[in-house]
This record gives sequence, C-alpha cells and structure tokens, in this order.
Amino acid sequence: MGETTGISWTDHSFNPWEGCQRVSPGCEHCYAETRNARFHPDVKGKASHWGPGAERLMRSEAYWREPLKWDKRAKKDGVRRRVFCASLADVFEDRPELVAPRERLFDLIESCDGLDWLLLTKRPENMTRLASRWGDEWPANVWAGTTVEDSRRAEERVAVLMNVPASVRFLSCEPLLEGIDLRSVPANHEGSTGDYLDCLSGCEYYGQDEPLGIAEPEHVARRMPRIDWVIVGGESGSLARRFHIERARLIVANCRAAGSAVFVKQLGSNAYDSGQRMRLRDRAGADPSEWPEDLRVQMFPGEAWT
Repeated sequence: MGETTGISWTDHSFNPWEGCQRVSPGCEHCYAETRNARFHPDVKGKASHWGPGAERLMRSEAYWREPLKWDKRAKKDGVRRRVFCASLADVFEDRPELVAPRERLFDLIESCDGLDWLLLTKRPENMTRLASRWGDEWPANVWAGTTVEDSRRAEERVAVLMNVPASVRFLSCEPLLEGIDLRSVPANHEGSTGDYLDCLSGCEYYGQDEPLGIAEPEHVARRMPRIDWVIVGGESGSLARRFHIERARLIVANCRAAGSAVFVKQLGSNAYDSGQRMRLRDRAGADPSEWPEDLRVQMFPGEAWT
C-alpha cells in the first residue's frame, strides 16, 4: 500500500497509522472505516481501530522507509510527486499516543523535500497547534487541506484553514453533500481588516489602518491567504448519497472566476443531472469520458485556466 494509489489527484498515499473517529456527516460512509472492518475486524465484525476508545494501528519500519524511496526517485527524475497523508487516518487527530508518531512523520516530511505532502484533515482547528514546530512558516513541500462537505463545514473550517501558513491551501469537497457557493464563504483571518473576503480571491492588503487594495508607493504589497486548489466529487459505494452535478458545476464556476485550480475527481455512484439519475458504467463515476464536457476539469495548483 502506498507505492500506487487509486486516488487520481495524488501519486502516492502514506498512512503512518490507521484509524480515526467520526466527526461530521462526511464520515458517515467512510471508506477507510469500511476497509478497516474488512481487514481488521473486532469480535463484532466492526472496524477495530475506529472510535474514541480504539487503538490506532501503527505501521512497520519497512513501511516508514517507503517515502525515502519515492523521494530519491523523484529527485532523480527531476519531477515532484504528491503524497496524500493520510488516507486511512487523520494526521491532526489529537490523541496522546499519536504525539510521537506525528513528530516522526514531520521529520520524514522535512527530509523528503522532493515530495509534496498533502495533509488533509477534518480537524483544521488542530493544525497549527499540533504542528507548532513549524511556527509561522510551514515547509514549502507541505500542502494544508480540509474537508468541506456542506455549508456548515465550510463556515466552520475554511476560515481556520486560512490561518495555516502553508504554501498551498486546498479544500476537498468530497463527498459534496449539498451545494456550496465558495464565493460566499467568509475567509477572515488573523491580520485582516475584518472586511468580508471570499475564500478564493486573496486580495492585496497593506496594513490594519489602510483600505484594502490601496497603498502608498513605499508600501510593500502582500497577499491575503487564499484557497489555491479545490477537489470536488460525489460519494461512491452502494450507500452513496445523491450527488447533483450542478453542485460540481458551481464549484468549477467559482474556481474559474477566482483563478483557483479545481479537480473534479468523480461524480460518484449516485449522480443526478437535471433531476434524472445518471447511468454511468464506472461504479464510482470516475471516468471523465462519461461526464458532461464542462466537468472534465482536473487541474493542480499553479495551473492557469485557458
């Protein structure tokens, strides 16, 4: 596990430990929990490493050495590669037994600087505290992301993510359980004037006492934090909740207007278009050739819209 991955927006996945606890509606049909129940069932056949009282499954020394190989290969090839960490856990779950392995993970991330590490969490409020070693400037190869499955989670999590000093900030709107207009999500953060800011635009500012976008020549312009990348998709599996593809269209339109990159991952197993169930051959709705042409957009941070 990890050398190859079925996740289309990453090159590798790395799970220093396995297990988590549900925190919001996006967790209801968690594929990682289902997988844990299959390979590590408890006496009742449920996931043995899930929930507040369960131990987390720690990985072997051989497994921990895998990213070192990926890093060496990436540097040899002269191509940066992405590592999703962790697809079967949450790096920022705040548990005493995870303190030491998390610090070891951060050591590994720093040493494997030929790789871009994507840290996606449903607990963005823990990120800066649990990664305090990085202070006000995270390593350039760390991307910070949070899951936003509905409007409430957008309201709660996006503004928190904006205060994470990562080189790339991203959202995973998967499973997207309701329509979200990202241009209406407040993105106020520490150091802002308190004006309303949408989470995608990132306008210039020059100080607490000056209006946004206006500066004297001697002032040095800075940029408000922004969301650089948005992943969007419907839910897969036999219990998949409905995904109306108009939700994806809105996200794509938001990102196009702001110049942010967007990656449509899948339409899911229960996709609807104009109120009608879509009949897709791919069980997860992950074959772009089956999608409407306007949704065939799979960009990465830094790519420009055409």
